[in-house]
Amino acid sequence: MPAASDLGRDVVVVPPAGVMDDDDESTWSPWPDLQPELAGMVFCRLLSHGDRLRFRAVCRRWRLAARQQYPLPPALPWLNLDGRVTYQSLPDGEVHRIPVPDETVVCRGSFDGGWLLYDRSEQLECFLMNPISKARIDLPYHWHCDDDDDDAILPDYGEEEEGQRTMCFGENAVRKIAVCSPDLVAAVIAGSGVFFYRPGMHSTWLFASGGPGFARDIAYYNGKLYSVSSDGELFVHEFSDSISADIVIGIAPQAYSCQGYSWRSTFYLVISCTTGRLMMVRWRWHLPIFYNVRRWGVDELRKEIKLDVFEADLEKRRWLEVKELGDQALFLGTSCSRAILSSDYGSCIFFSSLNITRLCSDGIINGIGDCAYCVYDMKNDSFRFDNPVSIKREGLSYGSDGRWRADWFFPCE
Repeated sequence: MPAASDLGRDVVVVPPAGVMDDDDESTWSPWPDLQPELAGMVFCRLLSHGDRLRFRAVCRRWRLAARQQYPLPPALPWLNLDGRVTYQSLPDGEVHRIPVPDETVVCRGSFDGGWLLYDRSEQLECFLMNPISKARIDLPYHWHCDDDDDDAILPDYGEEEEGQRTMCFGENAVRKIAVCSPDLVAAVIAGSGVFFYRPGMHSTWLFASGGPGFARDIAYYNGKLYSVSSDGELFVHEFSDSISADIVIGIAPQAYSCQGYSWRSTFYLVISCTTGRLMMVRWRWHLPIFYNVRRWGVDELRKEIKLDVFEADLEKRRWLEVKELGDQALFLGTSCSRAILSSDYGSCIFFSSLNITRLCSDGIINGIGDCAYCVYDMKNDSFRFDNPVSIKREGLSYGSDGRWRADWFFPCE
């Protein structure tokens, strides 16, 4: 990875078209004459979103060759570094800066599909925006509360009108937002269940009753919304004239622990980019039941942290363990998780170091210090923790509302 001193420049998110057009005879280069088929093959092998933008900027023929590559394999993601303004891309380490639309908004999260969540808390306004395409989805700031919504375990952020309560879009509140379709947006609120919003039909969020009391993650798969509970149970949600949720897999995979210890687990839903099937990743840490926050060394972490991958057998309603991922890499994040086709990183699982440092004193791993993300290689059952960020970040104490979260952002046009 490049040195930090090489990473301080701004990167143009969308370069101007026609940097070198075909009819420019002042400078001749053989590259524009590359056959479209070969140019397309080269384009698909570019893993950096920035490299793909520069490829399109060469000439009209290359832009056409790039446009013909559909569906295009996703590029490797960017990692948020400082309050969702500065991002570092994998694998080249290039730094990208995405300014907020104006000084009145705060970016609260990055979600699959290239969406960033912006919040104007004083005006009770929030919206999703794709910083590249400039597409925007306005979201309501309230959720509708019925008397029978006993399953909704939400703090009371203030009741504006009868039957309405204010949503909280703070950094630690919104776990995930999924744009399922133009007329369906779903969200998971930390410590609660699943909420949904139908643009053009509803003026508030609605609580999806019948699902998990504490939802860990959601995924839109084969036209249906699935959620996983804090115990690894899988639910499916139906949105038609009425709202319903059914449990699909009610028995979570077993995880045995030693006496006096327990597993602290986090679950992620990811759609395989090779089989197209729904997968669940269980990240777990073997900790004493009475745990005191302390510093952990790399050798200790390698012994106590486990990652398990399962595939949902929806017909037989069970989880099937997956032993290897082939040429796909998984990126797991608090607000965005995705599978990427990459022979260079096949069977590797990238996850946020916050899973570890939030339970470490000073947020530091002994021998490493400030670690941005960690990598687990399923092929040889090994971990890599030495992935520092390229800029200095202000340390924040555990539990602070402004705590830095290492979320992935997948730029998408």
